[in-house]
Amino acid sequence: MNKGLKPETEFDYIIIGAGAAGCVLASEIIKDGRFSVCLIEGGRKDTSRWIHIPATMFKTLNTQDASRVISEPDASLDYRNFVVPQGTVLGGGSSINGMIYMRGQAKDYNDWETNHGCTGWSYKDVLPIFINQEKNTRLAKPFHGQDGPLRVSDPEYKHPINSAIIESALQAGLSPNEDFNGSNQEGTGWYQVTAHKGKRYSAATSFLKPQLRSEQLTLLTNTKAHNILFSNYKATEVAISNQFGQKKLKAKREIILSAGSFQSPKLLMQSGIGPEENLLRAGIDVIHNSVNVGANLQDHVGTPVTMKLRKKIGLHDEDKGFKAIKNGLNYYALKRGLLTSNILEAGACVDTNGKGRPDVQFNFAPFAAGPPGKPPLPIHAVQVSPMTMRPKSRSRLYLDTSNPNASLKFYANMLADPEDLDTLRRGIRLAREIFHQKPISDMVEDEIWPGNSVSSKVGSNTLDDRIREQARTIFHPAGTCRMGPQKNDVLDLDLRVNGVEGLRVVDCSIMPALVSGNTNAPTMMIAGKAAEKILESY
Repeated sequence: MNKGLKPETEFDYIIIGAGAAGCVLASEIIKDGRFSVCLIEGGRKDTSRWIHIPATMFKTLNTQDASRVISEPDASLDYRNFVVPQGTVLGGGSSINGMIYMRGQAKDYNDWETNHGCTGWSYKDVLPIFINQEKNTRLAKPFHGQDGPLRVSDPEYKHPINSAIIESALQAGLSPNEDFNGSNQEGTGWYQVTAHKGKRYSAATSFLKPQLRSEQLTLLTNTKAHNILFSNYKATEVAISNQFGQKKLKAKREIILSAGSFQSPKLLMQSGIGPEENLLRAGIDVIHNSVNVGANLQDHVGTPVTMKLRKKIGLHDEDKGFKAIKNGLNYYALKRGLLTSNILEAGACVDTNGKGRPDVQFNFAPFAAGPPGKPPLPIHAVQVSPMTMRPKSRSRLYLDTSNPNASLKFYANMLADPEDLDTLRRGIRLAREIFHQKPISDMVEDEIWPGNSVSSKVGSNTLDDRIREQARTIFHPAGTCRMGPQKNDVLDLDLRVNGVEGLRVVDCSIMPALVSGNTNAPTMMIAGKAAEKILESY
């Protein structure tokens, strides 16, 4: 890896953002052997121990490795601000997420092709990329791979409370599912995770690390990209700053934005590509009027159903005193025990509206989440948390200044579509039904949230109020630089920015519609497919 940076240095490709997409994309281009790459990351290197120990993922959210995007007051949430944490560290979200390996449903990708005109992005087109990236410890073809760089395994620690919830979900009528990424997503069971032998496998660990010795790679951390510069509508330079000052980097072939669903559209708008009226108000010269930059923002929204445990068998206090010592010894000496867990070890995907495919995902956990943006409650508790898998509500991002250090204007509207509220109501009803089944029913007592007095019947205004009070991000924002076949789409089907040359976006912001599940694996797939397109074009 080239650690120095001369003022006159040029690169074949400049990639902005070393997250789940940027690490994969840089790795694939470097492995090809023909091209030089400069990979720019605004955060630091992934040296924090909290990143690499699976169970300490929540600690990363309160460090410099995570930033927060805060919305304007959201009327659909009773004018509460909606907060979305983002990974600002090498590996991005893949370094701080819950490590759940879920690709979404086959129909998600088929819908990209049939409903959104994204030819070449159907399930049969993307499945080989998922397979090639994966090194699965249990599952193999036709749906899984065992020779790729990304470690995927079953949970090495399975909390007994999560086992009890799975059994109760089966008693409630759910079917067992041993592979949420196989032929059918429906059912309940243990997730597979991007962790192995007590260690997180992020995009940085899995894809980028093997290429760090390459002389064709220049990695710049703690470096901010301010905007893209153009010559005759071709992207040619990136203006950056870091501890050594300000600089312009030149790209001989392409500049690629992999900065995520908030920062990629922000960089486009900061560079003059976005809704013309908004850019002019912000004092930014317009390069191309692209009305959908920053639009179409979708996120999975969830609400916990939380029960107090009768006995002190939850996760509360496991990081304190003798328990912390025991867990630490188990982990560091034997690489086993609670610290090897991703905590969100199990869940379910359920068709609650009878339309033939799961529309609610449930995450199981042996603790009680606090109010949105707050620490967990200091009690022994358990929760089953439903989330909308295909939200109908759409958010929007704008700029109101040309200052690259200013925050985005984020208009969340997270429950603006009544169908999303209906979906969460159905999820809460099923979560309560699960808690009424043995064995978990014998382990719990009072319902903490929504509360014993709150009815989940249709038409319950009190339940709707509680949902608006507690609804929160599941950390999967997507769609703000959507691809499509139309000129008013931000990107074409090769992820090139419409209206200019030499510029692409490669991350989950390209999704025309959010996939039904966690976005880490789909984002890596997008980068793998983009790498194929880029390398085939030269």
